Amino acid sequence: MKVTEEIFKRAEKEGSAREFLFALLREIKGEGFTRKDFKSLNHEEVVLNLVKGNNLEPYFSLSGNKNIYNALRKAFRSYFKAKTEREWIKKLGDWRKEFEFLLSRAVAYYLVDSASISKVQKLLSYGWIVPPYAVKVYEGGDPFEYFKPFLEESFLKERFDRYGEIDFLSSRKAILDGVLNAFLSGFTEIAIYGLFVQIEGVVWEIFVKKNPLEADIESLIRKRNRKFITIQYALKLITASITEEGTIPEFFDCIRFVDFKDDGRLNRNAVMHGISVNFGSKRNFLKLFLLFEFLIYLGMKISNHGCTK
Repeated sequence: MKVTEEIFKRAEKEGSAREFLFALLREIKGEGFTRKDFKSLNHEEVVLNLVKGNNLEPYFSLSGNKNIYNALRKAFRSYFKAKTEREWIKKLGDWRKEFEFLLSRAVAYYLVDSASISKVQKLLSYGWIVPPYAVKVYEGGDPFEYFKPFLEESFLKERFDRYGEIDFLSSRKAILDGVLNAFLSGFTEIAIYGLFVQIEGVVWEIFVKKNPLEADIESLIRKRNRKFITIQYALKLITASITEEGTIPEFFDCIRFVDFKDDGRLNRNAVMHGISVNFGSKRNFLKLFLLFEFLIYLGMKISNHGCTK
């Protein structure tokens, strides 16, 4: 008696473990299977046959269970969970290969256009991920001192104006204009809020949405009832392509709120959950803006140079 996951899920809706077995057998045998038929069966024999027929031996145990019905239901749960986990590992591996294929050539262009791998890696060690034009002006020390000119109104307006001409940004133009207006009006906190989510959106547009395996990943996320954040995983793979360390930028990394000191440092979770209120600095805005520009650079290279199969 082979039980599919769909059959198990329908039977699983029953409250008691004994009713679960009845529902399971009715799914297998059809609507003609009655409670009288159910009572006439040797339930212990039926359970053991189901265990054998569905390869549940590694998951079936009477320990900690009230009865054989409960043990059977738990065995099926564990079996299908393990099956999903195996499928998840394979799909995630395939997704990563496709992602890395999209990324590898774009990063090669980035390193060449930046003209210095050591500068790129040094900046990353300071928590700055920046486009080639910013790498070229950096000469060592505090990156902010070199990058401050990029906060000038004329430069920002020129960069933001071109976003409407970029295909994967066109639908975000109104929001991005709002981000710029907020910053130029002195509402730096609001501008940072807006940039945080747009950075995640751009990563999704460039690498996740374009990945043909994303639908499989999203389906498995729902199936596993997890909150797997592909954006953070994508950022980790991006940094790994530059330094081989694969560390998420500190301001995008998760942090326990009890350990967070609101001393002006930037952290996505602390900002978005209202734990941080002292993040509205020009340094923090600039760090996000240049990361945004870096991601746009990669996206443009993928789109314009055919970095796809």
